[in-house]
Amino acid sequence: MAKTGETGAYRSVWRWHFYAGLFSAPLLIVLTLTGAIYLFDREIDGWWNREMQTVAAGGAALPLAAQEAAVRHAVPGAVIGRVRLPHSAGEAAVWNVRLPGGAARDVYLDPYRGIVTGTADPELQPTVIVRDLHGNLMGGKIGSHIVELVACWTLVMLATGVWLWWPRRWKLRGVLVPRLSATGRRFWRDLHAIPATMNALLVALLVLTGLPWSAFWGQQFARIGESVPFVAPSPNFKAPPTVNAAAADEHAMHDPDAAKLPWTIRQTQMPHGSGGHGVGIAEIERLLPRLHRERFGGGVRIFYPVAPGGVFTISYVPDKAAGQRTIHVDPGTGEILGDIGWENYSPVAKAVEWGVSLHVGREYGLANQLANLAVCLALVGGVVAGIVLWWRRRPKGELAAPITHADDRLPPVVVGMIAAFAVLFPLVGASLLLVLGGRWLSRRYRAPGPAAR
Repeated sequence: MAKTGETGAYRSVWRWHFYAGLFSAPLLIVLTLTGAIYLFDREIDGWWNREMQTVAAGGAALPLAAQEAAVRHAVPGAVIGRVRLPHSAGEAAVWNVRLPGGAARDVYLDPYRGIVTGTADPELQPTVIVRDLHGNLMGGKIGSHIVELVACWTLVMLATGVWLWWPRRWKLRGVLVPRLSATGRRFWRDLHAIPATMNALLVALLVLTGLPWSAFWGQQFARIGESVPFVAPSPNFKAPPTVNAAAADEHAMHDPDAAKLPWTIRQTQMPHGSGGHGVGIAEIERLLPRLHRERFGGGVRIFYPVAPGGVFTISYVPDKAAGQRTIHVDPGTGEILGDIGWENYSPVAKAVEWGVSLHVGREYGLANQLANLAVCLALVGGVVAGIVLWWRRRPKGELAAPITHADDRLPPVVVGMIAAFAVLFPLVGASLLLVLGGRWLSRRYRAPGPAAR
């Protein structure tokens, strides 16, 4: 009897794993491959724009005011939105401008000679397209919610997959090492189950470190900080600054560079400036020594005010999260309205920023990139092996979902796990209600029989 119960539990978990995989697998491959490419965004951008971005270092760079003047001279009538300072000595500064007709352009400027080396449409950069595919499948908010749903159901797929893999008898071959000499279904089962299980915790880490940027869960997670200081993105900005903070300057979030503002900063109250324009880029440049670039390296972006009451924002996001710093400056008076560094982040905000840096392969340099790449490739390999395994066993023209019997039940630990996912990730909960509702209706109106497909 116990044997029959175990078999029924296995069938039930397998069915959940099958449907979670069937829903997640196609988009998961897209998300994983685009994520793997984006790990090397800086290298790809450097190669793609090499003729514009590569300059000969020549002593001290020109003051930002002189560089700004060169950009205005080269692109008359353009409105400057931000500047990305060179990450290393041999790179151009990148000034993002909006042309009189409304189009955005990146202007590459030799910071030593004040010469424009080229211009580019920021939306057509390869890594921007890859990032949009990875973040929202190029489908805006709807795409972002689909990505979040796939990511969360991937966790269900991983957890049920580990349960199915868990051996009754521990051994090396077939449990920890694939039986490559095997043939047929056993070969593909080992290639699917074993690498995927060994990779499961690392895949879960990548999913969880990416979720703070998700369309729904990330926003709700940040709002918890309104009542829980431990979670609050930045305690010193939990309450609005003393200057009027009624409106938020979004820094034109459609700008690809603006999308790289830290999660912590995007979830805090943006200060409101006095509305004046007495301060220019020269005064902002004087604040750059506050950043610890000699320790953490490059990663500075300066955003110009984009609307009445907007502010200058110095955003420093180096490879290591602990070096992050954001400074808001009133463009009318030069007053510093906010100076937010790592020491001001809440414990959860620090964990999130460390996780984001790990997620994009920056926190630990090349080793981080290669490790993440290996996780991505192993994940794609496991998913593809699972698809092949399913395709080979399915009768032609049938879905071939695992068959369950009327008395089959999920193990309590799996029920608890899925319930926890439904509570922690509301989109999983909402989709789960749809699944259970559909299952109830199918059972209610189908002909009675010993088995349910």
